[in-house]
Amino acid sequence: MKYRLYDILLHVALVLSLPFFIIKMLTVKKYREGLPERFGFIGLDKLNRLKGAPVVWFHAISVGETKAALPVLRLFKESHPDMKVVFSTVTMTGNRCALKECAGLVDVVIYFPLDLSWTVRRAINRINPRALIVVEKEIWPNMILSLSKRAVPVIIINGTLSERSFKRFIRFGFLFREVFSALSYFAARTEEDCERAIKAGVDLKRAGNVGNIKYDMAPPDSTAERRAGLLSSMALSPEDIVIVAGSTHKGEEEEILKAYAALATRFKRLKLVLAPRHPERFNEAEALIKKTGIAFARRSNITHGITASAEIILLDTVGELMNVYSIATIAFVGGSLVKGVGGHNLLEPALHAKPVIYGKYLTTYLGMAELLEANKGGVRVSDQASLEAAIAGLLSDSALRARMGEAAKKAVEASRGAAKRTVSIIDGLLRLPFLKERQAKKL
Repeated sequence: MKYRLYDILLHVALVLSLPFFIIKMLTVKKYREGLPERFGFIGLDKLNRLKGAPVVWFHAISVGETKAALPVLRLFKESHPDMKVVFSTVTMTGNRCALKECAGLVDVVIYFPLDLSWTVRRAINRINPRALIVVEKEIWPNMILSLSKRAVPVIIINGTLSERSFKRFIRFGFLFREVFSALSYFAARTEEDCERAIKAGVDLKRAGNVGNIKYDMAPPDSTAERRAGLLSSMALSPEDIVIVAGSTHKGEEEEILKAYAALATRFKRLKLVLAPRHPERFNEAEALIKKTGIAFARRSNITHGITASAEIILLDTVGELMNVYSIATIAFVGGSLVKGVGGHNLLEPALHAKPVIYGKYLTTYLGMAELLEANKGGVRVSDQASLEAAIAGLLSDSALRARMGEAAKKAVEASRGAAKRTVSIIDGLLRLPFLKERQAKKL
């Protein structure tokens, strides 16, 4: 009864929000993208690609989770070359990233259906998955319970529960406890995540601290030739000192721009590459840069041959940040100077042997920060003044930069192995012991 009520409330919310979404669909492309798939209508061309073999369904919210899934996808395809893979995302940027980064690893990329009973049922009937593998933190009651009733394993990999979401799941335990108990396995990234999952309702035997699969991410091929080409394409010179501020959020760009303006008076040839996390904020970030009066250029314009003697480059492209970290002198990772975000992936610049700076508001990525700090590869700052001081200290000491960068890279490399452990768990569940147990309980 409670899940029927949940379903009714979702339908009511959808109807009430229709005017808003109609306007958005008419004016913003991302609201139109993949609309049929969000209601469970998957094109025949995609369904035909899934015929003739068992299907496993991977799901990631957006770009970060999609990239995190890559090490697992590679190992999974090596051990199951005969299986078809569907990969779904929620966001348009995640969809684009999956099409590019997962090429050769997945057979079909779709948008995840809304968690309405009939959309979920339609999607499951069309895909007919042997398992659903969810990256990190998406808990959808209708989807999980529908698959559970069909004895299809649902596995959370790189599982994480922030303090805020954990409190919410406990508060609404009457709804979510049964959903968590229906999970086949919760492969947690930390011991704390594992403990929270068990308290939320996951069976003790079906949860474990597997480790963070993001440590298994491999950087793009970053040869000297490729870096030179990237510098040239961004109208930068090998002599330039480049600060890359990646995945920034509202409230952070102002602080970064203030720090940069002060530092540019002290360090010659200092350049800033500013990369907002969300594409819809590119214009907002541009307006903030214009207020400084500092010469700038949008990356997309430089790519199209419009160049200027820019001191600031606004990285208004999607999926390029990982490569851009390779040309950084120093990297700052955003989502960490403001409350409520929890940080972003600190490993991307670390994989390029770059010293990593980040703010104090870390939850999801706190473990990464602590690892980098323990190995002297990262610096945590609290505000614009400490950010400026940390950058200045590194700019003044090339030997320190080199030591920190190498320490960051080695710390990441020493922490690998979670992807292999994760695939082992998936393999075990695909061998059907859990399915037999579920079937026995129903009889």
